Amino acid sequence: MNDTEKIGCCGAYCKPCREFQKTCKGCKLGYWDGSRDLTRAKCKIKRCCLTKGYVTCADCRDYDHCVIIQAFIHHPGYKYAKYGQALEFIRSHDYAAFLKTAEAWKNAYGKYSAPEH
Repeated sequence: MNDTEKIGCCGAYCKPCREFQKTCKGCKLGYWDGSRDLTRAKCKIKRCCLTKGYVTCADCRDYDHCVIIQAFIHHPGYKYAKYGQALEFIRSHDYAAFLKTAEAWKNAYGKYSAPEH
Protein backbone atom coordinates (compact mmCIF):
# COMPACT_ATOMS: atom_id res chain seq x y z
CA MET A 1 0.00 0.00 0.00
CA ASN A 2 1.31 3.42 -0.84
CA ASP A 3 0.69 6.33 1.51
CA THR A 4 -1.84 8.07 -0.75
CA GLU A 5 -4.10 5.03 -0.38
CA LYS A 6 -4.55 6.17 3.22
CA ILE A 7 -6.23 9.37 1.98
CA GLY A 8 -9.90 8.97 1.15
CA CYS A 9 -11.19 10.28 -2.17
CA CYS A 10 -13.10 12.89 -0.13
CA GLY A 11 -10.05 14.11 1.80
CA ALA A 12 -10.48 12.01 4.95
CA TYR A 13 -7.19 10.68 6.30
CA CYS A 14 -7.77 7.02 7.14
CA LYS A 15 -4.41 6.05 8.65
CA PRO A 16 -5.22 6.97 12.29
CA CYS A 17 -8.50 5.02 12.26
CA ARG A 18 -8.36 1.86 14.39
CA GLU A 19 -10.69 0.03 12.00
CA PHE A 20 -8.50 0.96 9.03
CA GLN A 21 -5.46 -0.35 10.90
CA LYS A 22 -7.26 -3.66 11.58
CA THR A 23 -9.78 -4.70 8.94
CA CYS A 24 -11.17 -1.71 7.05
CA LYS A 25 -10.03 -1.47 3.46
CA GLY A 26 -10.76 2.24 3.26
CA CYS A 27 -12.09 3.62 0.05
CA LYS A 28 -9.25 2.55 -2.22
CA LEU A 29 -7.74 -0.80 -1.29
CA GLY A 30 -8.74 -3.47 -3.73
CA TYR A 31 -10.26 -1.27 -6.40
CA TRP A 32 -7.12 -0.50 -8.36
CA ASP A 33 -5.99 -4.13 -8.42
CA GLY A 34 -9.49 -5.41 -9.25
CA SER A 35 -10.02 -7.48 -6.10
CA ARG A 36 -13.06 -5.29 -5.27
CA ASP A 37 -15.77 -4.34 -7.76
CA LEU A 38 -16.01 -0.54 -8.08
CA THR A 39 -19.46 -0.77 -9.70
CA ARG A 40 -20.76 -2.14 -6.38
CA ALA A 41 -19.37 0.74 -4.31
CA LYS A 42 -22.11 2.80 -2.65
CA CYS A 43 -20.11 6.02 -2.35
CA LYS A 44 -20.62 8.36 -5.33
CA ILE A 45 -17.41 10.21 -4.52
CA LYS A 46 -15.38 7.01 -4.58
CA ARG A 47 -16.96 5.74 -7.80
CA CYS A 48 -16.38 9.03 -9.60
CA CYS A 49 -12.84 9.60 -8.32
CA LEU A 50 -11.49 6.10 -8.88
CA THR A 51 -13.24 5.65 -12.23
CA LYS A 52 -11.39 8.73 -13.45
CA GLY A 53 -8.10 7.39 -12.06
CA TYR A 54 -7.62 10.13 -9.47
CA VAL A 55 -5.98 9.75 -6.08
CA THR A 56 -8.53 12.14 -4.53
CA CYS A 57 -11.07 14.66 -5.77
CA ALA A 58 -8.29 17.27 -5.41
CA ASP A 59 -6.91 15.96 -8.73
CA CYS A 60 -10.11 16.67 -10.66
CA ARG A 61 -10.16 19.73 -12.91
CA ASP A 62 -13.94 19.95 -12.33
CA TYR A 63 -13.52 20.05 -8.53
CA ASP A 64 -14.88 23.59 -8.08
CA HIS A 65 -18.03 22.79 -10.08
CA CYS A 66 -18.58 19.16 -9.10
CA VAL A 67 -22.00 18.75 -7.52
CA ILE A 68 -20.98 15.53 -5.75
CA ILE A 69 -17.90 16.75 -3.86
CA GLN A 70 -19.19 20.29 -3.30
CA ALA A 71 -22.39 18.96 -1.70
CA PHE A 72 -20.28 16.69 0.51
CA ILE A 73 -17.82 19.29 1.78
CA HIS A 74 -20.58 21.84 2.33
CA HIS A 75 -22.76 19.37 4.23
CA PRO A 76 -23.50 20.57 7.79
CA GLY A 77 -20.93 19.26 10.21
CA TYR A 78 -17.39 20.09 11.18
CA LYS A 79 -15.78 17.02 9.63
CA TYR A 80 -17.10 17.76 6.15
CA ALA A 81 -15.49 21.19 6.14
CA LYS A 82 -12.25 19.61 7.39
CA TYR A 83 -12.30 17.10 4.51
CA GLY A 84 -12.75 20.02 2.14
CA GLN A 85 -9.84 21.75 3.82
CA ALA A 86 -7.71 18.65 3.21
CA LEU A 87 -8.57 18.64 -0.48
CA GLU A 88 -7.78 22.34 -0.77
CA PHE A 89 -4.45 21.80 1.01
CA ILE A 90 -3.58 19.02 -1.44
CA ARG A 91 -4.58 21.20 -4.39
CA SER A 92 -2.45 24.09 -3.10
CA HIS A 93 0.58 22.02 -2.12
CA ASP A 94 0.78 18.32 -2.95
CA TYR A 95 0.27 14.86 -1.49
CA ALA A 96 3.71 14.74 0.12
CA ALA A 97 3.04 17.99 2.02
CA PHE A 98 -0.38 16.70 3.10
CA LEU A 99 1.02 13.38 4.33
CA LYS A 100 3.77 15.15 6.26
CA THR A 101 1.20 17.44 7.90
CA ALA A 102 -1.15 14.55 8.68
CA GLU A 103 1.49 12.32 10.31
CA ALA A 104 0.63 13.50 13.82
CA TRP A 105 -3.16 13.46 13.44
CA LYS A 106 -5.18 11.25 15.73
CA ASN A 107 -8.34 11.52 13.61
CA ALA A 108 -9.38 11.69 9.95
CA TYR A 109 -8.59 15.41 9.99
CA GLY A 110 -6.41 17.80 11.94
CA LYS A 111 -4.47 21.06 12.00
CA TYR A 112 -2.38 22.35 9.13
CA SER A 113 1.00 23.92 9.17
CA ALA A 114 2.67 25.67 6.27
CA PRO A 115 4.76 23.20 4.28
CA GLU A 116 8.49 23.63 4.50
CA HIS A 117 10.26 24.56 1.29
